[in-house]
This record gives sequence, structure tokens and C-alpha cells, in this order.
Amino acid sequence: MPRPAPSAPSTAAPRSPRGASKGPDGSACTWYDTPGQAGRGHWIFDRPFSEPLRQTLIAAAAQTGAPVVPRGVYGHVDGPRFNSRAEIAALAAAGVTAVSQTAGPEAVLAGEAELPLALVGFVTDFANGVAPEPEPVEALLARMAAGKDTFAQLVGHAVAGLEAVAPAGFVHRFGS
Repeated sequence: MPRPAPSAPSTAAPRSPRGASKGPDGSACTWYDTPGQAGRGHWIFDRPFSEPLRQTLIAAAAQTGAPVVPRGVYGHVDGPRFNSRAEIAALAAAGVTAVSQTAGPEAVLAGEAELPLALVGFVTDFANGVAPEPEPVEALLARMAAGKDTFAQLVGHAVAGLEAVAPAGFVHRFGS
């Protein structure tokens, strides 16, 4: 079943990737961690997200009444912490427009399992150094709470428009 991956990114762009293939516990980010294991292979892709699913979600998001930014560059960072001003500046210089700790390992695992995946982000705050002054944490938490309702509406609209959705790329399975 296709899955949108909800995220609560900070924005690294004043107007509005690096990433480890490791799980939160530091283990290898793969379903197949045993050499020679059946199904093991390489995920080969041009873009990590399913374009048909992405288009369905963009159309559904427009129906929620929330502002929609249909294109950007996602930067996955390891947490759990906010990034420094220097890290955000480096990511922004590389063209990153949204930063969060969601969708790095998730994209790898979905690709390896040949599951369609697309990222839906509800921008909650400016990343460190983007705005002159940081916002109160209460503002971030309020936006995160509001994002839950918007996400539920988006999923409701998207499910009605979903048919068979192709995953991104393909997996070359060893031994096949």
C-alpha cells in the first residue's frame, strides 16, 4: 500500500542531503542485513519518491485549503536535535529548502521493499539562523498540532484518487 510519510521540517530557505543509511539505533538501514540473504540487492533510482503518488498528494493538498509548495529539495539530518546555524547555512547553500529527521532511512527502506513513498511536510518553523530571532517553542508545537488535522484531510482526499501507484526506481536483486 502506498504511504505518504508525514514530516515536520524546518525551512532552510529565508522565503518560505546528507543523510546516513542507518536506523535510529545505528544499525544498517536495510531489510536484508545478512550476506547472501534472499531478496538482497541494490535500490537504483533517479528520484527517491514515487512521482504518481507525489502528484496525487499535491492535488489532495490543494483541496485542504492549506498553502502548497509542490517542489523543493529535502535535506535529511540525524537527530534528535536542531541543527546549528552553520549546518543550516551549508544545507541552504546546497539548495536544500526543507530540513528534518524524517524520510532518510524511511525512503531507503521503502525503496528496498519496492513500496511507493512520497513526503508530505508541514513547515513548522524557520531553521536556526534563517529568521533574525527564533520563534517560541509554543508556536512550533501549535503548528505541529494543526498539521495533524491537515494531514488527515489530505489523506482523505488522496485515498479517493489513488489507483495502482508505482514505486520509485527498481531493485536489482542479487542472484536474480
